[in-house]
Amino acid sequence: MPNNEFGDFQTPIELARALVDTLPRRQWTRVLEPTCGVGNFLSVVGESHPDAERVGIEVQPEYAAAASTFGRIVTASIFDFDLVRDIAWTSDPGPTLVVGNPPWVTNSQLSVLGSSNRPTRVNTGNARGIDAITGSSNFDIAEFIWIKLLTEFADRPVTVAMICKTQVARNILLHCARHGLPITGSSLRPIDAKKWFDAGVDACWFVVELGTGATDHTAQVYPSMDALHPGTRIGVVDGQLVADVDAYERSNQFDGISPLMWRQGIKHDASAVMELAENDGPRTKLGASVDVEKDFLFPLFKCTDVYRDKLRVVSRWMIVPQSHTGDDTAQLADSAPKLWKYLTDNATALDGRKSSIYRSRARFCIFGVGPYTFAPYKIAISGFHKVPQFRMVGPYDGRPAVFDDATYLLPFEDPAACAVAQALLTGQEATDLIAALAFWDSKRPVTKKLLQRIDLSAIARATDRRALRDRARAVHQDSSSIDQAIDNFTIRS
Repeated sequence: MPNNEFGDFQTPIELARALVDTLPRRQWTRVLEPTCGVGNFLSVVGESHPDAERVGIEVQPEYAAAASTFGRIVTASIFDFDLVRDIAWTSDPGPTLVVGNPPWVTNSQLSVLGSSNRPTRVNTGNARGIDAITGSSNFDIAEFIWIKLLTEFADRPVTVAMICKTQVARNILLHCARHGLPITGSSLRPIDAKKWFDAGVDACWFVVELGTGATDHTAQVYPSMDALHPGTRIGVVDGQLVADVDAYERSNQFDGISPLMWRQGIKHDASAVMELAENDGPRTKLGASVDVEKDFLFPLFKCTDVYRDKLRVVSRWMIVPQSHTGDDTAQLADSAPKLWKYLTDNATALDGRKSSIYRSRARFCIFGVGPYTFAPYKIAISGFHKVPQFRMVGPYDGRPAVFDDATYLLPFEDPAACAVAQALLTGQEATDLIAALAFWDSKRPVTKKLLQRIDLSAIARATDRRALRDRARAVHQDSSSIDQAIDNFTIRS
């Protein structure tokens, strides 16, 4: 269990042993475990390297006392410690291993817990504005420790191997590339954080080699903790972190700017009011019939519907009271009195929405609405699911479909252009680029930023025209309009 003041998870000895077994076979002469806790990593390394000088740093005296069985423990805060000056090694310089499991919390979480064991804020991420003055208020403690270790040991041949959140490992790789830290190799192995720590996060065993060889800001990614061979490589290419370096090398010519603007679905934070079930007419989730003007009811599909291709039958409706987020909803009292009554009858839920985005806005307002919302044809994709599925969605009985805010969309007036866009997005070129850019273990692996990098025009110019036409005709039969749509994509810039 974690210590609440310090945010630590003590590493089970079985896990420490399994992870150390994956390290390069070297005769370590010095071993350091920062934030060592009870010293489980020092203990495990001592089993195979009994003659190595082992040092731990631990701020909690009771932990330091327990760890002292396995090495010399310095009772101090890592944040106030100079790793080069203050350790006072007694052994001759040699292969050095830094190993451990730093705290899995952010600076602000420690602040909420009332902990004084926090680093001084520094602008390590080149933040701008107020963040540059104060330092980010919510940086990850483990990330701070990683940066401290790699910076202070940058001129020495040191291997750093620690458990951390997977996102921290990615951030560190990007930081090292942007700041020129001399990484000569690194690797990442997934850890089942739920099993070992009862923690609902993506975690990994991240190993970084510092030295004087050729700099390499890519990391071998192993498919499991004990896998013998890596599956992919993540790395920094042209200043940007990519999820699959090899896939990116095949598809980087399509990494640019989309000629079309991706949009996000509608955000309202009041599903019980704004989303209605279709059951012989629109009804609330409790089954009550809802009578509002039909002009404000639209077929609704959620991201899971898009992913699973459950788009043939309308099972939900969404109330869309605005054409633009800035519209004054008060005029609905005259133009749509039944809708206005429904909204005011549910004012407690709508006025009580907690998000600050609704403050100083029109009453009952929504977000993610504009002319694109009412386009008859759309390409839609879920932001949450791990396999990208682009769907072409047309109108239902003349009503354009709308989507929740976990869905991204491209709007079209012309079905042929929509069909060509789907053909481009489902081809191998776009598939490889998405595989290169998307981190599928993220909560929302597909984002607007990622989609906006897919240069559909570049893909159109590189794709065999006949194959592209055939894929587009699978969803729209008019060959002449398909050809014109392909031409339009080809000449866009």
